[in-house]
Amino acid sequence: MSAHEPGLMAPVVDTSTVNRSFGTRVSDAMSGGFRVFPVVIALIAIWLIFYSQNPAYLSPENLGNLSLQIVTTAMLALGVIFVLIVGEIDLSGAALGAVCATLSAQVAVNMGQPIWIALAAGILAGMAIAGLEALIIIFGVPSLITTLGGMTAMLGLLLVVLPEEFSISLGGNPYEQIAATQIPASLSIVLAIVASIIYAVGRWAAQRRSISDVSMMRRAVFPSVVVAVVVIGVVTVVSDSSGLALPVALLILMLVVASYFLTQTRYGSHLFAVGGSRQAAARAGIPVGRMIFFSFLILGACAALAGIVEASRLLMVSPSSGTGSLMLDAIAAAVVGGTSLFGGRGTAWAALLGALVIGSINNGVELLGLSTEVQNFATAGVLILAVAIDVILTRGRLLPRRL
Repeated sequence: MSAHEPGLMAPVVDTSTVNRSFGTRVSDAMSGGFRVFPVVIALIAIWLIFYSQNPAYLSPENLGNLSLQIVTTAMLALGVIFVLIVGEIDLSGAALGAVCATLSAQVAVNMGQPIWIALAAGILAGMAIAGLEALIIIFGVPSLITTLGGMTAMLGLLLVVLPEEFSISLGGNPYEQIAATQIPASLSIVLAIVASIIYAVGRWAAQRRSISDVSMMRRAVFPSVVVAVVVIGVVTVVSDSSGLALPVALLILMLVVASYFLTQTRYGSHLFAVGGSRQAAARAGIPVGRMIFFSFLILGACAALAGIVEASRLLMVSPSSGTGSLMLDAIAAAVVGGTSLFGGRGTAWAALLGALVIGSINNGVELLGLSTEVQNFATAGVLILAVAIDVILTRGRLLPRRL
């Protein structure tokens, strides 16, 4: 019987389906753990370019300066990531941080209270104000409008909480030690090892019911090794010259804790579910409003810490605090690091990677004595490229579908 007779026709393979399947697999991989690879490659390329122009760029001293320069951006970006994951956005974080830093300075300097009381007052104020913004958003006002109005209100509130001379000097006060404190290199490495062990234990405990050794290796062992290598490596390099700056150690601790909660807890899975589809999350019994509220509380705490660290670095607060490009740099860092603007995708480490990319460009431009225009063009190009990659990953194909 011929192959052309009925019943013996050769099966037809839909090559387009195969191609779409391969594209989907690539998109899924890039949306997951492999999303970090393009960012790391871009960061290495930036470092090599500036190193070829000035070998001092990768010196321990300059890397130490770079790590301290990016702390404020990375802390604020970490809070932005929690908001972006649930599909919202924030524009008021930098101004909020300035208000919280000024309030802390008032308590520590003008009221003479212990520094821990001043820090607690600033962080609680940040969470309270961000929580109020969250309630307005849950009510139905878009987060873009709410936080844009919040930014304007924070700049006005900053003038209210400042004293009559419109500035507070932090020199000679324990407040300045927040940024000035250096942890010895040996102790820094020990703390990095302890943090890595704690993260590994928590990761293993969360996956101990895994039904296979392969799954345990993929979900617990491999991520723990990666985090340990990154944390210990970064701490070793940046603490080589004069020790590890306290704000950098605080940032690493925040990243480790945030990464654990995002990846190993029900709270984290609920955040991603809300960002992926609010309707589906609500049908699954996830309290959508509560998740949005919690994400803004975390943003408020991160913004307050970022503002306090920045004030300690500059040794003052003034009406110019919280202005400039800090807010846009934080959003850019979150997106460049791999967090989606469309919600449902992101990692805590995106704050560090994105801040490193943005900060490395700024640091290299300053080191080479280039104009500010070059810095702005380079940062804008990196941000647009990162958003373009995010759009491609979101729709699962390179070109848009025909309408």
